[in-house]
Amino acid sequence: MKLKEVLKLPGVVAAAKFTPKGELDSYKGEISEKDARLAAQMCASNSVLMQTQARLFAEYSQQPEWRSYQGWTMLGAQVGVMVVGDTLCLLDRQEASINDLMATLGD
Repeated sequence: MKLKEVLKLPGVVAAAKFTPKGELDSYKGEISEKDARLAAQMCASNSVLMQTQARLFAEYSQQPEWRSYQGWTMLGAQVGVMVVGDTLCLLDRQEASINDLMATLGD
């Protein structure tokens, strides 16, 4: 999904694409380039950790479906971040629907 399409989703205030090494590929929305670069680094690092946890949990629980890692979400009181694949979305918690966003981004 293109970033300008992601920005049209309710509650998304900024979006970016990042590489597995944490480099910023592109960004759009209400975020500076400096903050987009920081977000890309944070999201790439967290994604590696979450992929590892999913693999380990699949082994521990004997539920192989955990290996089909798609992304992760972190929520604060007013803002949040959702990552699906190589796309990060910064969210306004008052407007965003996590379920709707995951359904749209996960396709």
